[in-house]
Amino acid sequence: MKAYLRPSLSTSLVIFFFFILLFLGLFAEVFESQTPEVDLAQIYANPIPIDELQSLKSLRITNKHGNFFMENTHPDGNLNGPWQLTEPLALKVKDEVVRKIIESLNVIRVRNFHRLEPINLRSFSLDNPTLSMLFTTDRDKDFEIKIGLINPIDNSAYLSLSSQDQIYQIDPLEMALETYDLSEIVESKVLAINMDSLTSLEVYGQNQLLLKIMSKDGEWLDQAGGKLTETKVRNFLERLTSLKSFSILDNLSPEQKNIMVKTMDTPSFSIRIISNQGVRNYLIAEMKGSVPGLTIPPKNIFAFSTEEKQSFILIEKEQLKILSTRSIELK
Repeated sequence: MKAYLRPSLSTSLVIFFFFILLFLGLFAEVFESQTPEVDLAQIYANPIPIDELQSLKSLRITNKHGNFFMENTHPDGNLNGPWQLTEPLALKVKDEVVRKIIESLNVIRVRNFHRLEPINLRSFSLDNPTLSMLFTTDRDKDFEIKIGLINPIDNSAYLSLSSQDQIYQIDPLEMALETYDLSEIVESKVLAINMDSLTSLEVYGQNQLLLKIMSKDGEWLDQAGGKLTETKVRNFLERLTSLKSFSILDNLSPEQKNIMVKTMDTPSFSIRIISNQGVRNYLIAEMKGSVPGLTIPPKNIFAFSTEEKQSFILIEKEQLKILSTRSIELK
């Protein structure tokens, strides 16, 4: 009797487990949550939409040295700009910086990827990134890229994109932007001006208009509507953008900053630039007194700042001769 029952029990168990597996398979097929298809080849190649970053309006870089906000002066958002830094100082961005950033992003190699979840954001330091880059395209579309933990052991980094729900483990960027400071981003020139995007430019001397040039219907005009010669206007703008700072006043104490703000309250000159990017006002004031704790030559030194008076750079008086240009000289 036992020899007869043993095979029957074994057969029953096999049939029982078969039906369980069949049921589980049907259950998974019917009730499995649908997940969006992921192009793994594209993810591992490069998840960043490089094509959409070829025409930019602005870029904000945030790293351990602070916030650096720069505007593109090109009317069509061409990466060649030129680019104007507006925060924390008014200085011209080095010609190749933005293009090299895009080139660096273009050759990213992905090693692995993870879900964009709170625990992963913390684990990979993307909740407190070492680097973030906020790109605004010429179509006013924003893309934010964050770099979190940079692992020196396996030489990898973790990256997230505002437009995707993945975290990517990548090779570190060829440009170590997380360590870039002001000196690596800007040059000593003060202004970046693009003739193609310029609507008008005004120069004032102690609240008196000294010069105004306007672009209208492909022609350059003065404040009275008189025609100006394009080559002379171009030469004037090139000389204006050649203004250079010889010193940056940073990390000022409250007392020092207060003195500088009061100095800028009575500017010797002001420049108003209206372009596709909007309106920018710059102030230039003579340094007539000393600033405790700062070594500044006693004569012929002027301070340059934006109208917000948050930061200051120094210019030698000799360079400001360009501001004495009159419209008659541009005809």
